[in-house]
Amino acid sequence: MDDALSGFRRVPGRRRPRPVSQGLLAMIAAVLILGCGLLAGRLLANDAPVPGPAPSPSRSAA
Repeated sequence: MDDALSGFRRVPGRRRPRPVSQGLLAMIAAVLILGCGLLAGRLLANDAPVPGPAPSPSRSAA
């Protein structure tokens, strides 16, 4: 009976990561990668609105 189960013994000291934790880590990594990509695209596009010319100071009639 022991021979039939010998292939299914766990190796001590090594834990397999759970699929749920792997999925959460993958989602966090995807959000970070996409967020950094969007931020880099925004910075590289340089589509910031150019401020208009400053109004010249006018002298009021006193």
